[in-house]
Amino acid sequence: MSVLIRVGDRKAILRHGIWISADRSLEQQLNETTSHWISQTGGPRIEAADQEGIVAQEMAYRFGGTVYLKTKPKGDQSARHFLKQRQMALLFEGSVPLTRRKANA
Repeated sequence: MSVLIRVGDRKAILRHGIWISADRSLEQQLNETTSHWISQTGGPRIEAADQEGIVAQEMAYRFGGTVYLKTKPKGDQSARHFLKQRQMALLFEGSVPLTRRKANA
């Protein structure tokens, strides 16, 4: 699926979970804002059939734009992308010593 949004006189396409635009600044802002939104809220529901449409609507709202064009989803690549972004980012800075327990006889 692809979604085209218009923000002022600029346009951006969301495809497979990544924003692309001729305006590099808009592209970067959309990708960063989308990542931040997903990390803060979880983004679109996992079972939603139109995850990119939901993301595009949210970003159009946040940037004062409109959804200009949508195509039908043809796979789950964008859903997998958003699922990866939902994964927890755990920092493992050191190791934790593990001890074995002896079985009681």
